[in-house]
Amino acid sequence: MNFKKIGMFVAAFMFVTAATADTLEVNENHPQKYVVQKGDTLWDISAKFLKKPWYWPKIWNVNPQVEDPHWIYPGDVLTLVWIDGQPYLKKVTPDVKVATSPIPTIDADKVKTFLKNDVILPYDEEELAKIPFVLGHNDGRAIMAQNADIYIKGQLNKGQQYGVYHKGELYKDEKGNKLGYRAEYVGAIVAGEQFNKQNKSMLVKNFNAVKLGDYVLPYSVDTGYNLYFTPTPATVDTVVVGMGDNGTFAGIYSTVVLGKGSKDGVKSGDVFSLVKPGLAIAGNSADDVEYTLMASAGKQLASLRENVLPDELVGQAMVYRTYEHASLALVMISKGEVKVGFKAVRP
Repeated sequence: MNFKKIGMFVAAFMFVTAATADTLEVNENHPQKYVVQKGDTLWDISAKFLKKPWYWPKIWNVNPQVEDPHWIYPGDVLTLVWIDGQPYLKKVTPDVKVATSPIPTIDADKVKTFLKNDVILPYDEEELAKIPFVLGHNDGRAIMAQNADIYIKGQLNKGQQYGVYHKGELYKDEKGNKLGYRAEYVGAIVAGEQFNKQNKSMLVKNFNAVKLGDYVLPYSVDTGYNLYFTPTPATVDTVVVGMGDNGTFAGIYSTVVLGKGSKDGVKSGDVFSLVKPGLAIAGNSADDVEYTLMASAGKQLASLRENVLPDELVGQAMVYRTYEHASLALVMISKGEVKVGFKAVRP
């Protein structure tokens, strides 16, 4: 893992001055001093001191005289100090480190399945056509059995392990623009001999039915570097377009799919507020009021447009993986169920 590169990246976000536009709100029961424990995350520690953990860069006081000032290790002592009326955290590293790796931003166990297995396939047909796919089996099977030799259409590297993915629902944003296809991880293969444009591979893992036409992509095994980033407020607004586990709603520490990605300026560490849109109400008097979804089309047209209930804040989510047009975010704070169509806005 390239910690030097990570440190340079984090440093760009962690150096701040007292002249900030937002006033930091410190938790009333914050510790004056905290010893970092094994298993802590950057979000956990930030939440101990701040009411809004995504403002971590504004409370972190970089000391250039301390080795690796941008990383926090188990055993480090964090002390809250006030400089020119602004709160800052100072780090004191013990003479003997108790750990060789810094703490991650979020718990790897809560996202490792998605980091290793989750894929959003491109929506463009020309791009999809470039991806290898399951061609078939000489026994004529529609569903492939584990340990079977199957043939893949496309060029693969002999001996390398690949994931097999079934193309699922098409993600769209609030305007109906295509973002990409959900890809369900169904198995893994090890590439074998190449015959022109076909590869004879062995199906070594079969978590679900592997079928003809399923896509084949390189299988990620190293996920650690993805978890070292800084919580910062999001700079764009979007919507929730899908659930990470293909369910109907998300709660605390669940993954949601957001409708903007790296091409929209979204990056790992961005924190969004999750907002439940207020429902529209049909009818203009106490005698005929009802929810618009249940009202007739004529009644909807005749209703006052201002009869809309207020939006409700239901939580916050932090991005941990981005694609070009979509992102994966972990729900860090939850006050209620999060569903597709909810707003994901700047906090």
